[in-house]
Amino acid sequence: MFSSLRQRLILGIYIFIILSIPLGAYFLSESSTAPTSDVESTPVIENKPITSSPSPPPVGGSTSRPTSILTSPTDLLEDVTLDESSDEPEATPTTATSFGPTLSFKVKLEGRPENNQSSRMFIGIAEGTIGTNPTFVLSFTVDIPSSGEFSNISLAGLTSGTTYSALLKGPSQIATSSAFVMTPTVSTLNNGDAILLLNGDLNEDNVVNSADYSIGQIALGSTEDSGNWNENVDFNKDGIINILDIGYIIKNFGKSGDSGAWTSPLPTPSASPTGGVNDATPSATGGYWIWVPQ
Repeated sequence: MFSSLRQRLILGIYIFIILSIPLGAYFLSESSTAPTSDVESTPVIENKPITSSPSPPPVGGSTSRPTSILTSPTDLLEDVTLDESSDEPEATPTTATSFGPTLSFKVKLEGRPENNQSSRMFIGIAEGTIGTNPTFVLSFTVDIPSSGEFSNISLAGLTSGTTYSALLKGPSQIATSSAFVMTPTVSTLNNGDAILLLNGDLNEDNVVNSADYSIGQIALGSTEDSGNWNENVDFNKDGIINILDIGYIIKNFGKSGDSGAWTSPLPTPSASPTGGVNDATPSATGGYWIWVPQ
């Protein structure tokens, strides 16, 4: 059939072309995919320092949350904000406190409403129990709030484990004392219960007697607008001085404070506690045992 040389040569070329088409396509495919494969085989971590940065550790020092790769500054900001809201406690108001050992107490002024215990009060601290003419190692003049509770009186310089007594004296009450064993932190008078202060000492000699009754009689029937008004005689703080107030003088007639009657020079507060007022001044001529400004 293909007897001539020319026919055989043409047949050979035809067969070569037929066979070279699939082989050429295969080699062409291999040559075009080889570079792409090399790029894809490169580890991603080699490019990470250039294209992105890891997120910072969570706010608050926690390492429980895995580190992620962030792609933009916005992602970083959002991540930090989320951590702050979940790990950081909310800010709470703080109050002033005294450093070192302190004294706390609560008072109840006789006849006063529970929510109206405000008064300026003398606090004297003596070692041991209170006797006649005590020597105070510390003394203060403080403004008692309406609740009757006062705290953070500094006891710096006193000895922990030692028994002391606090003498409390209001402007129209006889003095009352309360013993306590000092602790290194907070010492509380009367186990936290209110200390009752009795009314009637209007002339500040720590005794309720006829002199106080006379002062009360002068103010009897007066109100805050009256010329003879004396706020110290209004024991129950109802804005009028009447028989109810005079009744406290009669009830406590003849009683004296825990330290007894005094006519010694005025004591000077040695320090001012947190929230207190240190404004007492010594008397040049002497006077009653204590001075509490009105």
